[in-house]
Amino acid sequence: MKSPYKKRIQVAVRLLSEFIKRVDELDRSSAVEILRKVYSEQRLQPIRGKATPPDLYDKEMATLYVVSKYGLKLNEEHPELHSKIFYIEEALESTVEDIVNSRVNEAREKLRSLSPTGVIDSNIVARLLRIPLTKLILGFTREEDFREILQRVIEAVPEEEKTVINYVKFYISLKLSEAIYRGEVKSREVKEAYKKALAIRLGFPKATPSDSYVWEVARAVFNISEKKMRDILTVEKSNKKTSETQEKLPEEKRL
Repeated sequence: MKSPYKKRIQVAVRLLSEFIKRVDELDRSSAVEILRKVYSEQRLQPIRGKATPPDLYDKEMATLYVVSKYGLKLNEEHPELHSKIFYIEEALESTVEDIVNSRVNEAREKLRSLSPTGVIDSNIVARLLRIPLTKLILGFTREEDFREILQRVIEAVPEEEKTVINYVKFYISLKLSEAIYRGEVKSREVKEAYKKALAIRLGFPKATPSDSYVWEVARAVFNISEKKMRDILTVEKSNKKTSETQEKLPEEKRL
């Protein structure tokens, strides 16, 4: 069976190897630029929704972090790499642990300190959720754990419940796109059932993404052909042609 993340993981390993060799001369910003350059050379897009925010490649460092820590254990062999390059991801994952363990005040304070705006907003909450989401799609945690994190984040930051719901839509879009890529979903009927079943499993039965949003994720992250998607996703022709200039969909604005 085809692995939709094989190339992404291979590129991550290559980048991490380069980072280790050059750790003394690198800082985070230069590491992000190397990531951007290599992704461009490899024609690889960051894991994303429809939007392409300015800090998208900085956010994509979460993929390298997860591969480094959970795939290669480089945090143990090269702790300087994590303290120098992945300090944001380390802090975000620590915040997730605080939330899961009901240390809400500590978690909220960390979120404020990590947020560029100094307040808890949709951007920092989406970034927080990117760590467990990446762990899940790369096979380093269970869906049950991700579901618990989603519920606990709503309890800890109830003012950002909409952001969590939007992230559920993002995750469902990723998983459905992955299933289409693998050939596991081949019809509109199965596609609808897949969406609904996953939303229910996560505890958000109404958080099903639109087909147009799934289309954008499938194209950007998995490079699925339009012909294949047309047989499964119901999207107006005009939407396909103008997808780059459409108003940003609410569920992916900060992803």
